[in-house]
Amino acid sequence: MSPDYPFTCGVVITLLRMLGPIVAQGQASPQDTHDHRLFPCTEDGLKSNDFGCQLLAKVEVTQFPDGPLFWHLNTFPTKQAAEVARTDSGFAVEAEGQFWLFSFGPKEAAPKQGKLVASIGPLQLTSSKLPPAKTYEIVAYLAVMPPDTYTRVHIHPGPEAWYILSGQQCLETPAGVMKAAAGESMVAQPTTPMRLTNNGSSTRRALFIVIHDANQPWTIPTDEWKPTGACGR
Repeated sequence: MSPDYPFTCGVVITLLRMLGPIVAQGQASPQDTHDHRLFPCTEDGLKSNDFGCQLLAKVEVTQFPDGPLFWHLNTFPTKQAAEVARTDSGFAVEAEGQFWLFSFGPKEAAPKQGKLVASIGPLQLTSSKLPPAKTYEIVAYLAVMPPDTYTRVHIHPGPEAWYILSGQQCLETPAGVMKAAAGESMVAQPTTPMRLTNNGSSTRRALFIVIHDANQPWTIPTDEWKPTGACGR
């Protein structure tokens, strides 16, 4: 995949029209304002609340290694040790009392240092509706979601992946339902309409990433698909 692929203005406009109006993920529509089960995910939501999202990192990458792309999660005793082990497309963060290295590459290319927790993928960067980007942005978050809540229906112009730290989650898309619990992972491919629900009886805590064209927002609400309620509503 070449980072010099021409991503024309016309393609961008067509994609954004297809995906619907662009709104920040935490911004609710008028019909959402009275929905107390709605889970907003804003960059600093955990700074003032017990539940919400917290931005861990935003990193720009011009090119990923060749081959199927995986998200490797390693833990280290210190953040400095994680920083020493990181690659060009990787970064170190602190979350939930742990020091994590997020790195990206082929499945067999997980860092040898630290403790490998998971290799999650493959992560599909392109599709028939989404050509390669000149520059990608990786956003990484910690999400703490109470039981019986769900996100707005939304899409991402790139893949999303989760690693569940505790609790469980259920993802409904037009293709059906996926479920994951503590110690498991999940991947959603680009431009997939989705609603994520905490369908368990306890708080769900998860790390998640989205890789997207750096010239586009990382999340886009859409009303073009309606969930069936298969995840609990």
